[in-house]
Amino acid sequence: MKRKKIGVIIGSVTHFFASRVCSTISRKAEEYGYDVYFFTTFNSHGDNLLYGVGEQQIFSLADYSQFDGVIFALDTLNISDRGEALVKKLKGLSCPVVSLREPVEGFYNIRVDETVSMERMIRHFIEVHKFRDICFMTGRMELEDARLRFECFKRVMEEAGIPVTDDMVYYGDYWKTFAKPAVDHFLSTRTTMYPQAIICANDYMALAVLRELNERGIRVPEEVCVSGFDDLMEAQHAEPPLTTVSVNFEEMAERAVDLIDEIAHGMKPEKNQYISTQDKYRGSCGCKRHKVTNKWYSLTKELEERKEINYQTIFMNSDLEGITDESELLNVVHKYNLRNNAKKMWICLCDESEELTEEERNLGTTRLEYTKSMILRSIKNPSNTLRLLEKKFDRSELVPEDERQEIENGSFYFVPLHYKNHNLGYVAATFDNYGHYNDFMQPWAMNFAVALENYFLHERLDAMNDIKRMYKEDTLTGICNRRGFEEKARKIYNDSMYMRKRIAVISIDMDNLKKINDAYGHSAGDDALCRVGTALTRVSERRDNIVVARTGGDEFVVVCRMEQPSDGEDIIKEVREELVQINEQNGQPYSAEVSCGLYEVKDASKTALAKALEISDSRMYENKRQRKAQKQE
Repeated sequence: MKRKKIGVIIGSVTHFFASRVCSTISRKAEEYGYDVYFFTTFNSHGDNLLYGVGEQQIFSLADYSQFDGVIFALDTLNISDRGEALVKKLKGLSCPVVSLREPVEGFYNIRVDETVSMERMIRHFIEVHKFRDICFMTGRMELEDARLRFECFKRVMEEAGIPVTDDMVYYGDYWKTFAKPAVDHFLSTRTTMYPQAIICANDYMALAVLRELNERGIRVPEEVCVSGFDDLMEAQHAEPPLTTVSVNFEEMAERAVDLIDEIAHGMKPEKNQYISTQDKYRGSCGCKRHKVTNKWYSLTKELEERKEINYQTIFMNSDLEGITDESELLNVVHKYNLRNNAKKMWICLCDESEELTEEERNLGTTRLEYTKSMILRSIKNPSNTLRLLEKKFDRSELVPEDERQEIENGSFYFVPLHYKNHNLGYVAATFDNYGHYNDFMQPWAMNFAVALENYFLHERLDAMNDIKRMYKEDTLTGICNRRGFEEKARKIYNDSMYMRKRIAVISIDMDNLKKINDAYGHSAGDDALCRVGTALTRVSERRDNIVVARTGGDEFVVVCRMEQPSDGEDIIKEVREELVQINEQNGQPYSAEVSCGLYEVKDASKTALAKALEISDSRMYENKRQRKAQKQE
């Protein structure tokens, strides 16, 4: 009997919220007889955009229409476009889709009643402590929960007759980054007094503010009270313990699975569901109403584990350096993989024999998407032994069916394996006792990906000249790509400027590439593009100070220092003559033909290369229109 499946899209699984949600979903799903497939990411740091793009590739791995329900937590994914593409994809599903925390129109939403929870906390400071000088640190304002908590603060303060001024509000990011500037902001207009309270929209910011105040010698709660929201484990162990709002994330996860199962049985639950919260008044507001259980052993153990992770990350990186044998690489990776607590783990790599997409070819050799077939390369077994193999399977299986059948039921985690935005594959794993991977998974995956990328480079290239060529040549035609063109064209341009020579800038577009692809297949289209590349190469070999390049799918460009007034027209004529000869020699039912636009730069100091390309491009399109009209006559 085919088992029912739930897909879960969530980021930062080792963090407080996601960790509790994932474990609970696994447990609850097992009760109902579902397997769970978690598609997870790690957050990127700083402005490392390419790494973020690589992480997000995991969302395109699965066919979500094959699931009986999907659960996702959009605010954990750290997606630059706010997940618009992902949401659009999920809205096309026929199965129920459940959004956690952040409501999305058209989906089932499990929500925290932000206004009620935050209102109780604000009124606590106003009515119990009799405070009026209360500051507020917001979350990321593109998120609805952050906006609702802030709107609640302004409303309650207004109802209490307390005006909210700019110096009372700091716009935070839901993380620990801005504690120092936030405290600077709250204190900047005060000479002798501190604000009576700083209310933060979540615990991460509150804990960072608490630490910043302590480092400045400002006593909490004697001089400033602080509160947060979420009740992280660290909130109880802070000094003093943090006053906060405790959110029952386990209830949120259970309700999400309940919804999917209820709908499967024909029930029609409400679209928006709310979970309970509880105020926790502790030392940071001076109330100390709620008892704190200090788990010092757990904290000490966690610190030791983090120290060990740092050591292992450093040594793993060192051991992988310079490895050029794939089996040796996988064995070293496996040795360090023992730090991950998976019961079984599969390393699945993209099928390098599969052709790149047209977009990928235009970008060089960067694979952006998962291949249709994947290669199962190694398996870590429950006994911690390693099995190396090279088994091709259809990506839709996620894990080869015979491998998955060995596990009667359970939860499977999928982590992207990539070097920056280069898609290398993914790692799949299953765990005992509703567990998931630990904090070592991210540095392990990053070290592995860097070593794998280096291995592939060594495998393909024999010398540094090949490496340079890979970055500067178009892999299909063998002429320059955009990077190579930029470098060589600018040199020709600058030299011509100093020598006061004219420059021929020629834009070339291959005619009817789409028709060739549609009629004869993409291999024929590639052949036609190669013919243009060959023609350009032959013409360039007869001249000095010339660069020819493929800059897009069917777009080519030539930049040449002119020695004779007719050089530009001669180049176009020669290219077309070469193409006629190449087409005749190939004897195929299609021909490679081009439209061309020429612009002669008289003074390179007055016309930028970009402008010259723009003009030649417009002339090329005019030539294309004329050629098309002539053929129709």
